[in-house]
Amino acid sequence: STNMRALLIVLLTSLLTSNSLYSQRDSLWSQDDISNITVFLYQKTSDSTGTTGSGTIISDNGKYFLLTATHVAKEMKNDAKVVFHVAGDKPGIINLTLLSKSHNLNWANHPIADLSLLELTAVNKDIQQRLKEWSFPSYLIYGGQTAVSKDFDITFLGYPLVDLQIEHFSPLIFNSHLASGLITQFRADTKTKCNFFYLDVPSMQGCSGSGVYISVKKAMYFGGNKTILVGVVHGTASDDTGGKLAAITPSYYIWDLLKD
Repeated sequence: STNMRALLIVLLTSLLTSNSLYSQRDSLWSQDDISNITVFLYQKTSDSTGTTGSGTIISDNGKYFLLTATHVAKEMKNDAKVVFHVAGDKPGIINLTLLSKSHNLNWANHPIADLSLLELTAVNKDIQQRLKEWSFPSYLIYGGQTAVSKDFDITFLGYPLVDLQIEHFSPLIFNSHLASGLITQFRADTKTKCNFFYLDVPSMQGCSGSGVYISVKKAMYFGGNKTILVGVVHGTASDDTGGKLAAITPSYYIWDLLKD
């Protein structure tokens, strides 16, 4: 009957869409997905203070890495903690050295850009599962030296400054657009030249080292059919008028570190 045929079509469609959604995280990532690959880095400096930043778990050729800004990485000592965002907006806290493949913090630092990589190891089954499920694949890291479309929605994240006595834990999520193409500027930390691009919103403390993405899946977004990592937050550029923009290290520099 016509009704039966209509029901079969509905069933088939729902089966196909549920399957495609299941496989789609290969290419299109949601804000929750991005939150799960973005970690909080914390280095205690006194009983009540710490140095913080964000990082991204990435995978390349069967290896796992923590990607962050060099100015964040160099503040991390042997008792630094990495905090994962786990289900129910809870923190999963682990020693960074335990997660490091060499069990010490021998970062690979980029010679020009504010970027550092640390190879990770699966210290137990839980971490192995976590890295496998929640790492951003390198084939979705943009390698081009041209800016992406200024129309695309851009998403970046950050963890606000907190101590480790945390009950609830979730990142701040910022949505923005490109304010520029590539511009050569001086790095805020080393005063050496590097290429950057700017977003039309400021960053904030705790966002340094976060990945910057186009086409993160939301109910309404403007972009392509793949979520692409296009940069890493360097910091906020400000001027005497009070103008503030997020300065972003372009992602093509990441490939220099991955090729080594």
